[in-house]
Amino acid sequence: MLRHLNEWDRPVLFDYLLRNEEEAAFLIGNAEQFGIMNRSNILRCGDYIGYFEGNILRGVIAFYNLGNCFLHFESTEATPYFSQLMIMRRFNMLIGVDRLIRPLFEAIRHDKPIREFEECSYCVNGDFKPFKLEGAEFNDVSGDDGMDILGFVRKAYLNGFGAERTIEGTKLLLSQRGKEEEFIILSKDNKLLAQACIQTVTGSTNQIGAVYTVEEERGKGYGKAVVSELCERIISRGKLPTLIVNKQNTPALSAYKALGFDQRDDYLIIRL
Repeated sequence: MLRHLNEWDRPVLFDYLLRNEEEAAFLIGNAEQFGIMNRSNILRCGDYIGYFEGNILRGVIAFYNLGNCFLHFESTEATPYFSQLMIMRRFNMLIGVDRLIRPLFEAIRHDKPIREFEECSYCVNGDFKPFKLEGAEFNDVSGDDGMDILGFVRKAYLNGFGAERTIEGTKLLLSQRGKEEEFIILSKDNKLLAQACIQTVTGSTNQIGAVYTVEEERGKGYGKAVVSELCERIISRGKLPTLIVNKQNTPALSAYKALGFDQRDDYLIIRL
């Protein structure tokens, strides 16, 4: 049985999510910070739908106002219910553990046009090796920053991830962030060169994402340095840094391995 979840379902939902903390990190981070009820003006609010067997919650799927879809299930019986929802609903990105996402991808691929299919590694850093770059400065970014910063972030999302936003949309994205979700830009000699952020938070991890380096400046360690800076901040809070990286991105894989990241699981990122 499927049922929309509401704030009064919080104990049941979090009992489920926390016993699957690593695999359900995005769901935990969004629900903890922005609630379960959908507020249309909040990008990371959405519709949470639970799959129940009897009275027991065995799976969760969420469709967010930002356009992405996250899900998790303990029972494979949830897959036909979730796939039908995914065919009916509009979303532009699906992210999750390969063994959970792949069967749903196979079920919807003939009904949803697929733009990109990325096989990724989910990596955890339990042996951090910091990397410093001489002359690098780190700027904490918010929605109140000026046009230079907002324009850089907007261009980074477009060129790096194919996500097109207006300046106002970028400002909203940067404004609706939690306490631990730092967004930083690396600059050198007054030139903006690279960015990264903490994109979701759980009780034991902070996940790094949106890593981007200006194309003509790649190969100089800027992306590695900005990820290293976030790792230091995460570890100072007593948490583990995690990230997801495309398996075909050899330079990034090498840089992250040098920082102490090791693969923990296989992930998929699917853009529609």
